Amino acid sequence: MTAVTWVWRVVLLLIALLALMTIPSPAQTPSSGPPGDLTLADAVKLIAAAQAEAGAKNLRLTIAVVNQRGDVIAVGRMDGANPGTVDTAIGKAMVSAMFGQPSAALVIRAGTPVAQGLNVQTGGRLRFLQGALPITRGGFTIGAIAGSGASAQQDEDTVRAALAAIGPPG
Repeated sequence: MTAVTWVWRVVLLLIALLALMTIPSPAQTPSSGPPGDLTLADAVKLIAAAQAEAGAKNLRLTIAVVNQRGDVIAVGRMDGANPGTVDTAIGKAMVSAMFGQPSAALVIRAGTPVAQGLNVQTGGRLRFLQGALPITRGGFTIGAIAGSGASAQQDEDTVRAALAAIGPPG
């Protein structure tokens, strides 16, 4: 190897080391996201509050809680709730979480190419129906909760009451 080759290797090595030294560690990086994800404990509390609200109104619902991507965290089907309500509750919650809006506001988007394409990508699991609300923390959508098994308005009212009873998770 020539002296010039060695010099270039040393220069490149120094540049790489300097670049690595300027990258802040995770402890130094200011958080620009939500203070934490929605946990199973949060989801269980929300489901229990929704089931209590539904029971007080003599409704038999399935309640689903998903994270911000629409991944299921927990589902609770009350005794007497139709088994078909499980998929509907999950699909409503997925829509609300993915768009960060109440599912009722998204009903009109169901026929759009974007919504249809997204539904195809999720295996047809999305349900553009009223009954789900986003769960937010620090201005960020961290998930959604949905109900299914009663009228669309009753489903939404039940999950709204659960969110009000528990407050923002975390």
